[in-house]
Amino acid sequence: MDIIECIILGISSLRRNPLRSALTILGIIVGVASVVSMVSVGDGSSAMVLREIERTGGTKMIEVYKDDWDKQSGTLSRAAGSAVRGKGRWQRNRAEDLETEDAFEILKHARGVVNVVAEDDMPGWTVNYKGRTKESRIVASTAGYDQSHNWYPSNGRFFTAEEVEAASSVAVIGHKVAEEVFLDEDPVGKEIKASRPSYWRGRRGIYEVRLKVIGVMEEKGDAMDTSGWDDRFVIPITTLQQRFKGREDVERIRIEASDVSTIPIAIMDAKQILGRQHNNTGEEYNYWTATEELATANKVGLVMKALMGGIAGIALMVAGIGVMNIMLVSVTDRTREIGLRKALGATRGDILAQFLIEAAVLTLSGGILGAILGIFMGRGTAALISRFVWEGSNWPSVVSVGTMVIALLVSVAIGVFFGLYPANKAAKLTPVEALRTD
Repeated sequence: MDIIECIILGISSLRRNPLRSALTILGIIVGVASVVSMVSVGDGSSAMVLREIERTGGTKMIEVYKDDWDKQSGTLSRAAGSAVRGKGRWQRNRAEDLETEDAFEILKHARGVVNVVAEDDMPGWTVNYKGRTKESRIVASTAGYDQSHNWYPSNGRFFTAEEVEAASSVAVIGHKVAEEVFLDEDPVGKEIKASRPSYWRGRRGIYEVRLKVIGVMEEKGDAMDTSGWDDRFVIPITTLQQRFKGREDVERIRIEASDVSTIPIAIMDAKQILGRQHNNTGEEYNYWTATEELATANKVGLVMKALMGGIAGIALMVAGIGVMNIMLVSVTDRTREIGLRKALGATRGDILAQFLIEAAVLTLSGGILGAILGIFMGRGTAALISRFVWEGSNWPSVVSVGTMVIALLVSVAIGVFFGLYPANKAAKLTPVEALRTD
């Protein structure tokens, strides 16, 4: 018999016992659906992190900052730093703070760099316009902050390098600030008053500054990494330093590499430049990269898929045992049929192929239905995570063609593996032995 005849015979046999076949297929459907849904949810974690990275700057970003506590502790030589690290103790990081000038030096001398921004922020501010107020947060930066964070003005413009150098009293406000303080008015060209309580030697005072609004940032929403962005306003970093801080230190420096492949070179050059600027090794500062975060997310997704896939695998194993059981029953019911086929010239290989293909058709049918069900289960699971486990995360369900193909191949493999023993049992029957069976 050719394979087409075997498939036709297999389908005919399954149709003779629809309830038994349906119950067997059900186990495969549940197992395959579980695998597809869990893999899609696991892949969703990587997709979600990549989505957030793209929303906040992209995969080519490097963020440099200084921790207050560090194992190297601001030592001036690599040998001394190694000695401190070898003791395994955390000590206060005595390295100098990052400064605005560091960003300009990195942009000027580091290889593979297209944009560098120095940033700082200060919470606890209140924005006031015509008596309408809103709690807000100052973010101060050099020019290019909008490009660095993939966050651009929807109205007006962002401040320029010349305005940063002049410490201009200008601001670009978030969407919620514009909505709640200006209502239906166009904020561009208007003047706001920003104030913040201050404490100096036990005395209470108020920081206050008047700023001209030159732009309104596009709405980002309060999801994941962009939570609170719409409530802030951005000013030149020199304005913050000269009017309030009185010093040039910054919280972080954000570097954009020309390509993901140039990130290691950019970090190496940044370390050398910062070491030269601050008389240390450059290793005292932390260098965060988006690619590292994405790699971590991939590992988390892999662990999640392995754990949940193991549980789904148990379900498939149980379904496979069901297939073996139903095939053994089928062999018993059709013993005389097997004997008749052998008496008419069917070989051992023909009988073996017939029952293996029948098992494969059974599990493939369940695999197709299970894969379709798994798509909806994955979406449902992702929606439940977004609603009850990680609210506002908009966890995606990612179903790839590869996942579907693997699911179908696994279902066929289960049919062949668990159908092998019953098929072999049928194939070993002799015509006389089979025909004599009642």
